[in-house]
Amino acid sequence: MPELRDKLGKLNFKPAGPEIDIYGIQYKDKVRERARQKRLAAELAAGGKNAKQIKAEQRVAAKLQRVKDIRQDAIKKGRNPNKKRGRQAQMYDEWDELAKEERLHKKLKQRKITKEQYKKLMYGDKTEEEKD
Repeated sequence: MPELRDKLGKLNFKPAGPEIDIYGIQYKDKVRERARQKRLAAELAAGGKNAKQIKAEQRVAAKLQRVKDIRQDAIKKGRNPNKKRGRQAQMYDEWDELAKEERLHKKLKQRKITKEQYKKLMYGDKTEEEKD
């Protein structure tokens, strides 16, 4: 629609970025919201192309939100998230993170922890909030 191309620039319209989960935005009208939830559940249950796309978009939004939250936590603690760390310190952090992942994966394989506990320990409490 060529007539809208001119107006988009003048209205300062910015589309939702990947950090926003557009499927999580609720209607104010409860009847419409219930209908939307049913449609979304049916779409995800069908498991078609759209379901994969919806899940992928939700994962990207969740990941970007986690990064944003980590950055905000660092700012609250008085740290500078933009500050570059030394190469050796970065390597030690990566090795520590890898060791943590390996320990948790081993516990998961031995069935000492559940998948939910694994996700909570790996990614923090944010995964519980995403389910609600």
